[in-house]
Order: sequence, then C-alpha cells, then structure tokens
Amino acid sequence: MNNAKQCIIIGGGLSIKDGIALGLWDKLKDRFIIGINFSYKSYVPTFLTFVDASTFYNLPDIHAELATLPLIIGCPYQISRENMLSNTIFMPPTNNYSKDLSKGVYSARLSGMYALTLAISLLGQGEIFLLGYDLGVITKDKDEIGRELTHYYQGRINHGGIGRTNYYKIPRREEIDFGIYKKEKDVKIYNVSLNSNLHVFEKISYPTFFSKLDNNQYNQDQLREDIKNAFRAYLP
Repeated sequence: MNNAKQCIIIGGGLSIKDGIALGLWDKLKDRFIIGINFSYKSYVPTFLTFVDASTFYNLPDIHAELATLPLIIGCPYQISRENMLSNTIFMPPTNNYSKDLSKGVYSARLSGMYALTLAISLLGQGEIFLLGYDLGVITKDKDEIGRELTHYYQGRINHGGIGRTNYYKIPRREEIDFGIYKKEKDVKIYNVSLNSNLHVFEKISYPTFFSKLDNNQYNQDQLREDIKNAFRAYLP
C-alpha cells in the first residue's frame, strides 16, 4: 500500500498528553495515521475507526462532524441504512484473528484491537506505533467531577468510557485481548508509553518514538484511495 512502512494509531489514553507537550500533532503530518473514535477532534487521520455505533457513530451531536471526514472504517452493527455515511467502509468484526481479514476484523471487543488488525493487514511489513493504549492506568488526580483521569481530552469531550477502568481489571485482560498479535513476525509493534498497563508490546517513550519515525510523508488522498482499493470488496 503506497510503500508505507510505518503506521501510527491514535487512541484516547491519558499518556498522549506527554506527546502533545512535545509537539505530537506537527510530527504526524502526512504520515499513515489511524485514528480511533473521538481522536478526530484533535487530529484528522488518514482514516478513523470505531466499533460501537451506539456510543459513537450514531450519536446525533457528532454524526454531522463524522460526515465531513475523508474516510472512516468501522463495524456495521447497530447502524441503520439511513445512518450509514458515504465516507464509511463497513467491515464486520470477528473473534477469530486473520491477518488477511478473510474471517473479518479482529475484534469488536475494543476499538484499539480493531484498529490494530486493520493496520497490520494494510501495512504487511513494517512498524506500528500505538498511542494512548493505556489500558486503564490510574493516576492520583481526578477530573472536575471526581472521575479517574483516563483520556487525554478529558474535560473537553465527554462520553461513557471516560473514568471507567473496570474492563481492564479483569485478570489476564491484556493477554486475552492482545496476546494473539505476538504471533505476527512481519510487523514490529511499539506501545508509546512507559506507564501503560499494556505489556504485550515493547514500551517506548515519546522521544524514542519521534527518533524512530522515518522521513516518508504521503499524499493523504492517494493513501486513502490505496486503502479503498485494498478493501474494495466492502465498498457499497
């Protein structure tokens, strides 16, 4: 796909604040970027992903905003035909991982898993950097209404997942969700946060992440056309 050898995925974890303080958004310009859910409000990615329509895609107050984005790829469940935007490729999820997506996209349990599977399939070989994959890191600080600080945009954007960490406290949760990716030999996956609760992948700091970025930048319109061609079977 357009010879891209690096992909950056933007989640929502609080650790992204460390990158923002070092000029993160400028450093991402014209790279292969996958955004997750509300991350589009901070940075318009190559494409955006989601898995839960009821808490994101279908929300009336953001549906009009989503319509202005260049490309979205997400799970088709719980979406009426009237709510299906023309900029969205709907790809069904599966609980059975396959790099070629022949069984669907693994997995709808977490948007971070869905996005990572798409990245591996599109990249083929190279490096993937996970931003904001904190898996429920708890800090001593609270937000203005007493919730745990879990998201970098907390206080500006409100949704049901903010302040909630119970899912990540389930024993062996990270291994159950992300362990399958350890079998991938053609991609190196980095977790850009030294404090993240996700230990499956090598953890690096933001300065190390920036030092690993190559010098390749891409025409985003062409990159999106390449992605549409790769997933042509799912186009309406």
